[in-house]
Amino acid sequence: MMLKQLPTVERLREAVLAELVERKLAAGDRVPSEGKLAEQFGVSRNTVREAMIQLESEGMIARCHGVGTILRRSPGSHVRSVALPEVIRSQGQTPGVAQVSIDEDIEDAEISSRFRMAQGENLVRLERVLTADKKSVAFVVDFLPQARVRGWGVDWERFDGNLIRVLSEHTGSERFLQNATLSATVADTGIAAKLNCGVGTALVQTSTDLFSEKVELLVVTRLLIVPDTIPIEFAGTIYATNMS
Repeated sequence: MMLKQLPTVERLREAVLAELVERKLAAGDRVPSEGKLAEQFGVSRNTVREAMIQLESEGMIARCHGVGTILRRSPGSHVRSVALPEVIRSQGQTPGVAQVSIDEDIEDAEISSRFRMAQGENLVRLERVLTADKKSVAFVVDFLPQARVRGWGVDWERFDGNLIRVLSEHTGSERFLQNATLSATVADTGIAAKLNCGVGTALVQTSTDLFSEKVELLVVTRLLIVPDTIPIEFAGTIYATNMS
């Protein structure tokens, strides 16, 4: 398959993912070389290299010395997705946000190191409960560099829960990359009160690093979701969408 027009590396990235799906490659399989992909799609090796760097930063592939490029996860899990409030809306429900709070001067050595923040720089912690048709479905905690948030001038009292839209407005980007890990947990007393569920209720827990298109870390997120309330698609790219 030849690409007659390829205005962006993103076009090639999506085409490569589609090719991997078509080949039915599984995690651990070898990915075609940059040279073969360049020949197949009629582009330069530099363009292919940029697309592969994106896929590697997203955790889709791993380049191993002496072995080649290896697929880390199924391309079927690497999908175009949107922010959770928009996912809720797409399910025919009305998204909402409750219990929004924002705290400054947060110190967390582990998270600060991930942002490569200088000593003395602190974080902002943004907490909120997302709702679907007024029913609590997720508890979200975001950590962001305080200096960056202060420059935004966001009116958090009117925040609709869609941080992706806020990021898009203040970074000028419509595309964000995310790496996430999922695990199971149960609600303790505090979380049960926020999500209006019983203590010990099973929850889906995720830890997500959200990056800009230039692979700059923007947000570290902790998310707890009530199972079977909203579909979960985490590995891949988030697109900012303006919805009325």
